[in-house]
Amino acid sequence: MKKSLSFLLLIIFGFSFCQINVEEIKKNVTENPQKYYDDYLKTFKTNPSNLSQDEMNQLYYGSRFVDTGYGMSLFNRDYDEIWKIASRKGLSKSKAQKIRIKAEDAYHKAPLNLEILTSMVNIYNAIGEKAKVEICKLQNNRIIKTIDESGTGKTESSPICVITAGDMISFAKPVMMMGRAFKQKDLKTDDSCMLTEYSNGSTSLFVKCIGCLNF
Repeated sequence: MKKSLSFLLLIIFGFSFCQINVEEIKKNVTENPQKYYDDYLKTFKTNPSNLSQDEMNQLYYGSRFVDTGYGMSLFNRDYDEIWKIASRKGLSKSKAQKIRIKAEDAYHKAPLNLEILTSMVNIYNAIGEKAKVEICKLQNNRIIKTIDESGTGKTESSPICVITAGDMISFAKPVMMMGRAFKQKDLKTDDSCMLTEYSNGSTSLFVKCIGCLNF
């Protein structure tokens, strides 16, 4: 079992990757949000495949340095009313219709949130809107690819990079499941980010949350 999980981690994090230049991304989106966020976001909402990987990096990680109108505080506020219900497997059509308007409003403001995207797939599946299911899946896949290529996760200097604390835990789960020797260590990073080492025996995974200290 441990060997299988180790191999899975190698597959996920062992392919091509690029270093994420947080300062450059932050500078770009702060000085020119129209070009480096608004325009990219418009493309992401309609056809995410048209964005290059560099543009996806700028959009995804740059989103932590702009006011999207729906940050994590609002997500947490709405969790029990919307996202907890929407995340359930086998969501009924009636429940999906009940939460759809509020969920869509949040989704249009923050389509880069993986938890929101997963919930919208469930909502649209329950309602039967297959075209919207597919666009959400495309968006989700582009974000996962962006995270996978952000670093190897093997060293402190090449962490995989995400934008929410929840995503840090999601990507650390394979390490957590490897045995009882699981440890978590917070490492020093810049003012707006969190860098954490997740380890279990001889296996370590480094995950950086970009902009997670922006409140």
